[in-house]
Amino acid sequence: MNISEKLMAKYDELTYKFEPKMPDHQNGLIIGKTIYLRPGQSATELAATISEEIAHYLTSVGDITDLDKPYNRKQERKARDIGAVMLVSPYDIIDCFEAGCVSVWECAEHLQVSEVTFKDAVKWYARKWNGIKTENNYTLLFQPNGTVAVLKSFNNF
Repeated sequence: MNISEKLMAKYDELTYKFEPKMPDHQNGLIIGKTIYLRPGQSATELAATISEEIAHYLTSVGDITDLDKPYNRKQERKARDIGAVMLVSPYDIIDCFEAGCVSVWECAEHLQVSEVTFKDAVKWYARKWNGIKTENNYTLLFQPNGTVAVLKSFNNF
C-alpha cells in the first residue's frame, strides 16, 4: 500500500473522488466528507494533497477558499502544516539519518514525499519544540529554514 492509500484507509469515513473538472491550480478540495482530487498528480503530490485535505477535515470549518482573508490563510497554513506532519514524523527523520540521507532532497525521496512537504514538517517541528527534540538516543535539531540535524548518542543511561 502506498502513502496515499494508507491515509485513505486510516480516514475511511471520508470519500475520495478523482474529479477531472478540478482546476489546474487546485489539487484538492473537501466538501463535507468528500475529498475531490485532481487526477494526474504525482504520487508525492497526491499524498500531500490528501493529507492536507484530511487536515482541513480535522481542523477547518466553513468555506475558506478566499485566501484574501487573513483567517482563511491561517486555516490553510494550519492544514498544510498538519498534513506535512502526517507524512513526516520525527521517527521518519531518524530513519532518514539511519539510511544515510544527508540532504533535504534525499530525505524527501527516502520518505516518498516532496521537498516542500519535508521542509514544512521540519519548520513546524522547529516552532513546536523550539528547535530541539530528543527521541530515544537521538537529538533532532530543527531549523526554521526547513533543515534538520540528527545527533546520535551512544550513551545508554
